[in-house]
Amino acid sequence: MNRTFTNSVAAIAVLLSFAAAASAEDAMGGYKQAMDKMNSDMQSGMKDSDATKAWAKMMVAHHQGAIDMNEVVLKETKDPMIRKMAEKGIKEQKEEQKMLNEWIAKHDK
Repeated sequence: MNRTFTNSVAAIAVLLSFAAAASAEDAMGGYKQAMDKMNSDMQSGMKDSDATKAWAKMMVAHHQGAIDMNEVVLKETKDPMIRKMAEKGIKEQKEEQKMLNEWIAKHDK
């Protein structure tokens, strides 16, 4: 019975390590996807010939990248400090995006 228990524990450990690896792989894929989108959207913002408008447009994209990465980590972590930081980051980034988008709407004519 002791050997059966040991084999069961080992099998569970292997399964958990596969699950953790799959979860980390999913997170890294999510981070990469968020960064690729952010970089593409920031490049689009650079097309504006006005440096201030370009900066504002790039920052909207940059903030969206941060929001997307925070959402990925919220799916993956149980760490209370990281969750709190990610939730705070989403809120703050959305507020800044709103301010920037309002500014862009007034000045992008």
